[in-house]
Amino acid sequence: MIDLTAHKIDRKGRLMLLAAAVLLSNAVARAQLEHKGPEKAIALAATLPPFDVVSVKQHNPADQKPMEESANMTIHDDVFEATNMPLSAIIEFAYDVKPDQVSGLSGPVSSARFDILAKVVPPNGGPMPKLTDGQLAAMIIPLLADRFQFKAHLLTKTLPIYELVVARGGPKFKLAEMDQTNTSWNLNGSNNDMVLTAKRASMADLAQALAGEVHRAVIDKTGLTGGADITLKWTDEVAADQGGPNVVSIYTAVEEQLGLKLQSSKGPVDTLVIDHAEMPSAN
Repeated sequence: MIDLTAHKIDRKGRLMLLAAAVLLSNAVARAQLEHKGPEKAIALAATLPPFDVVSVKQHNPADQKPMEESANMTIHDDVFEATNMPLSAIIEFAYDVKPDQVSGLSGPVSSARFDILAKVVPPNGGPMPKLTDGQLAAMIIPLLADRFQFKAHLLTKTLPIYELVVARGGPKFKLAEMDQTNTSWNLNGSNNDMVLTAKRASMADLAQALAGEVHRAVIDKTGLTGGADITLKWTDEVAADQGGPNVVSIYTAVEEQLGLKLQSSKGPVDTLVIDHAEMPSAN
């Protein structure tokens, strides 16, 4: 199961990350953390069947419990489920892009929130098909086209990125020969603390894991080969913005705990330009 988001909504209606938990099997962990990008996500979607059962409806705040303001998006057991999610977040996940890589979403659909349930049904009561989480995410692309009349095109732009480089003093972990059959990742949070642990992680995979936390593309420029066992602890972005004596930003954590550095740069990034999207068709 992947719990993609665990959020609260602030007074301006923005989603603020409180915690995200990722618990994956070894095989799925590599598939999920492998960076696809929008071009590969679109190509992958074209090779896959559609979800068998799909329910899409605009979220009704009256359905929420008193004082409950939550938005969740999960993939589990060949099911994609979104509750009280903005379309922008669903697009970002399906196309494997970050917020600054998406433009053009406008109109009523841009401010509405949606509840989506999409399932894969085993044929003739047989066993469930073996789909990776990356495949299930790509299957959301035709769902968007069908129910939201969604259309978009790719445009390469020069955008701010981070380069992952070796800091002065060198890496603070040992590298071993890569073993793709024995790789695992775990990202979890409690209160204001975030912890990323990895076994036999490549620097390319680490760069992509960090990209999800710093909201920019991260390119591996370390020159390091092999895999490493890593534990990285930092303060989540909401608490970091508020400041305090015990705050450890992810940038500080990467340098002090790993001996690496996130170095600002600019580079070509594939972006998604939305041409059309409308309120979803009825179930």
